[in-house]
Amino acid sequence: MATKAVTLRPATVHDKRVVYDWLAHSDLTSEMLGPPNYPDAPIPTWEEFNEDYVDHYFDGSQPHKGQCFIIIHHGQEIGQINHNQIAISSHSTELDIWLAARKFAGQGLGTEAVKMLCAFLDKTYNCKLFYMAPSRRNVHAIKAYAKAGFKETDHLPYSFIPDYHDTVIMSKTSQE
Repeated sequence: MATKAVTLRPATVHDKRVVYDWLAHSDLTSEMLGPPNYPDAPIPTWEEFNEDYVDHYFDGSQPHKGQCFIIIHHGQEIGQINHNQIAISSHSTELDIWLAARKFAGQGLGTEAVKMLCAFLDKTYNCKLFYMAPSRRNVHAIKAYAKAGFKETDHLPYSFIPDYHDTVIMSKTSQE
């Protein structure tokens, strides 16, 4: 999957540690996890990350259950985006994204990656409804998701467990 600025490639098991490090140890981590801004969402340990992001996210063996993709910009790996299990009955899934470093933020690259993944999931798996669930405190993420066509909603995805006490549920359909 590619556009002018961003390419997505399926993540592999060799990417798992770096994806974790981007989440837990980058200069953007404090924008989404851990104290002082997010005491309700502690930074996961490597073991906790492995419990959430099981092997199928990285080996492509069960894409309907979730898969990670590496975001590439001008040949450089700049972050990851993933979808969780695709609900067959509602043709829906939740997406999550994080960038590797602050220097990649604010350029529209994450927004572009979100749009690309939604289009890919629609075409490949007939997925029509997408959710993202940032903290209300993460104003940059909310703005980026809005630019990708997401709107705040009160509808909770099936079996959804929020990560934050102030989670904002945002959704988009493939027609938007």
